[in-house]
Amino acid sequence: MGLSRLTAVQILVLAVCAVAIIGIGDYLSGYELSMSLFYLVPVALAAWYAGRWAGVSVAVLSCASWYIADSAAGNQYSHPAIPVWNSLVRLGFFLVSGALLTALRNTLHNERHLARTDALTGLCSRRVFEDNLEHDLALAQRSKSAVTLAYVDLDDFKAVNDTYGHSEGDRVLQATGRVLSKLIRRVDTAARLGGDEFALVLPDTDMQGAQQIISILTQELQQALSVIRLEVTCSIGVVTFLAPSLSAASAVAAADELMYEVKGQGKGAVAYRLFEEALQPVVAAV
Repeated sequence: MGLSRLTAVQILVLAVCAVAIIGIGDYLSGYELSMSLFYLVPVALAAWYAGRWAGVSVAVLSCASWYIADSAAGNQYSHPAIPVWNSLVRLGFFLVSGALLTALRNTLHNERHLARTDALTGLCSRRVFEDNLEHDLALAQRSKSAVTLAYVDLDDFKAVNDTYGHSEGDRVLQATGRVLSKLIRRVDTAARLGGDEFALVLPDTDMQGAQQIISILTQELQQALSVIRLEVTCSIGVVTFLAPSLSAASAVAAADELMYEVKGQGKGAVAYRLFEEALQPVVAAV
């Protein structure tokens, strides 16, 4: 089991045990051999996996352990303040190291979050969408279940930006993102693919279930967009695959093609299409 799966308390207990082991080794090796560097291991462990205050706690404990081991080993100093000074210097070094590691971890976490999330809408990024779709298609093939992909495109969105400005366009995109986030289950994926294009991946959802969800989606979108007093419609292509044996790219292409068929027939509507294992449509409806 990876350390990232442990709770903060478990990490802290592990770090304390490591400090104890290093402290014993420090005492047994005698004061002539310094073990200070090894205390960085539990400090780094706590700071990286359990956070700032865990790192501070383990840093203080490590300095106390060194001081006790050094005193018990019988080291004689010319002045009693020297070991205290040495402990404080080590504490400062451990605290700085822990703080740097915590800051680095937070930065990496934020970068990972930004890479996985669309900054404007808070939905999944295209890369996450593609990864999740591949996973859901493979799972549906193994379990012989259905998976539905909905491709949503806002109609004439460029006119909104040109007429009202990009700030109003951003409001439209954010409103769309809020509606999609509100409707999905934990197993679903809602993503902004770029520009005014969005997608929903609905695992274990047949055409009947997809029609119910998309019906609610269109109503919620209409209501959300009416609040900001902009008449924006959307064209949606909804494809349902039964036990699919195809790639994510092929699934997206099928949904995208169906969405453009909707646009070609007047926009502001939804089309549904059912596929069996091969990309041969079984049912088509608008």
